[in-house]
Amino acid sequence: MGLGLKLLELISEALCLNPNHLKDMDCAEGLLILCHYYPACPQPELTMASTRHSDNDFLTILLQDQIGGLQVLHQDQWVDIPPVPGALVINVGDLLQVNFFVLCNCFNL
Repeated sequence: MGLGLKLLELISEALCLNPNHLKDMDCAEGLLILCHYYPACPQPELTMASTRHSDNDFLTILLQDQIGGLQVLHQDQWVDIPPVPGALVINVGDLLQVNFFVLCNCFNL
Protein backbone atom coordinates (compact mmCIF):
# COMPACT_ATOMS: atom_id res chain seq x y z
CA MET A 1 0.00 0.00 0.00
CA GLY A 2 2.95 2.29 0.66
CA LEU A 3 3.95 2.21 -3.01
CA GLY A 4 0.45 3.23 -4.10
CA LEU A 5 0.41 6.16 -1.67
CA LYS A 6 3.86 7.28 -2.80
CA LEU A 7 2.75 7.18 -6.44
CA LEU A 8 -0.27 9.35 -5.61
CA GLU A 9 2.07 11.87 -3.98
CA LEU A 10 4.39 11.89 -6.99
CA ILE A 11 1.51 12.33 -9.44
CA SER A 12 0.16 15.23 -7.35
CA GLU A 13 3.58 16.90 -7.37
CA ALA A 14 3.93 16.33 -11.12
CA LEU A 15 0.68 18.27 -11.53
CA CYS A 16 2.18 21.12 -9.43
CA LEU A 17 -0.24 20.36 -6.60
CA ASN A 18 0.25 19.69 -2.90
CA PRO A 19 1.68 16.14 -2.49
CA ASN A 20 -1.42 15.12 -0.51
CA HIS A 21 -3.90 16.50 -3.06
CA LEU A 22 -4.98 13.17 -4.59
CA LYS A 23 -5.08 11.49 -1.18
CA ASP A 24 -7.19 14.37 0.16
CA MET A 25 -9.60 13.80 -2.77
CA ASP A 26 -9.99 10.22 -1.44
CA CYS A 27 -8.18 8.74 -4.44
CA ALA A 28 -6.51 6.32 -2.04
CA GLU A 29 -9.87 4.98 -0.83
CA GLY A 30 -10.30 1.41 -1.91
CA LEU A 31 -6.56 1.04 -2.50
CA LEU A 32 -6.02 -2.69 -2.82
CA ILE A 33 -3.61 -5.26 -4.02
CA LEU A 34 -4.76 -7.87 -6.49
CA CYS A 35 -2.24 -10.48 -7.55
CA HIS A 36 -2.25 -12.68 -10.61
CA TYR A 37 0.38 -15.22 -11.52
CA TYR A 38 0.59 -16.58 -15.02
CA PRO A 39 3.13 -19.42 -15.19
CA ALA A 40 4.79 -20.23 -18.48
CA CYS A 41 2.66 -22.57 -20.59
CA PRO A 42 4.43 -25.64 -21.95
CA GLN A 43 2.24 -25.49 -25.08
CA PRO A 44 1.62 -21.79 -25.79
CA GLU A 45 0.07 -22.58 -29.18
CA LEU A 46 -2.89 -24.08 -27.28
CA THR A 47 -3.58 -20.99 -25.17
CA MET A 48 -5.81 -18.00 -25.70
CA ALA A 49 -4.56 -14.56 -24.80
CA SER A 50 -6.44 -12.03 -22.75
CA THR A 51 -8.74 -9.83 -24.78
CA ARG A 52 -7.68 -6.27 -25.38
CA HIS A 53 -8.73 -4.00 -22.57
CA SER A 54 -7.94 -0.83 -20.70
CA ASP A 55 -7.29 -0.73 -16.98
CA ASN A 56 -10.45 0.75 -15.50
CA ASP A 57 -8.80 1.56 -12.19
CA PHE A 58 -6.56 4.42 -11.06
CA LEU A 59 -3.15 2.77 -11.43
CA THR A 60 -1.97 -0.71 -12.27
CA ILE A 61 1.44 -1.80 -11.07
CA LEU A 62 2.86 -4.77 -12.94
CA LEU A 63 5.91 -6.69 -11.72
CA GLN A 64 7.51 -8.12 -14.84
CA ASP A 65 9.29 -11.43 -15.11
CA GLN A 66 11.28 -13.16 -17.83
CA ILE A 67 8.14 -14.59 -19.50
CA GLY A 68 6.69 -11.31 -20.78
CA GLY A 69 3.40 -11.08 -22.62
CA LEU A 70 2.66 -7.40 -22.04
CA GLN A 71 1.53 -5.56 -25.18
CA VAL A 72 0.39 -2.02 -25.90
CA LEU A 73 -1.72 -0.70 -28.74
CA HIS A 74 0.36 1.85 -30.66
CA GLN A 75 -0.83 3.36 -33.94
CA ASP A 76 -3.40 0.56 -34.37
CA GLN A 77 -0.72 -2.13 -33.95
CA TRP A 78 -0.17 -4.40 -30.96
CA VAL A 79 3.46 -4.05 -29.88
CA ASP A 80 5.23 -6.51 -27.56
CA ILE A 81 6.91 -4.90 -24.57
CA PRO A 82 10.19 -6.71 -23.88
CA PRO A 83 10.21 -7.85 -20.26
CA VAL A 84 12.77 -6.48 -17.84
CA PRO A 85 12.81 -9.00 -14.96
CA GLY A 86 12.11 -7.29 -11.66
CA ALA A 87 10.96 -4.03 -13.28
CA LEU A 88 7.74 -2.35 -12.23
CA VAL A 89 5.47 -1.10 -15.01
CA ILE A 90 3.05 1.60 -13.89
CA ASN A 91 -0.04 1.83 -16.11
CA VAL A 92 -2.30 4.85 -15.89
CA GLY A 93 -5.86 3.62 -15.62
CA ASP A 94 -9.08 5.08 -16.95
CA LEU A 95 -10.04 6.55 -13.57
CA LEU A 96 -6.79 8.52 -13.31
CA GLN A 97 -7.19 9.81 -16.86
CA VAL A 98 -10.68 11.11 -16.05
CA ASN A 99 -9.48 12.72 -12.83
CA PHE A 100 -6.52 14.24 -14.66
CA PHE A 101 -8.80 16.00 -17.14
CA VAL A 102 -10.99 17.23 -14.29
CA LEU A 103 -7.94 18.55 -12.42
CA CYS A 104 -6.61 20.26 -15.53
CA ASN A 105 -9.92 22.01 -16.11
CA CYS A 106 -10.29 23.06 -12.47
CA PHE A 107 -6.73 24.37 -12.12
CA ASN A 108 -6.23 25.55 -15.72
CA LEU A 109 -3.19 23.28 -16.09
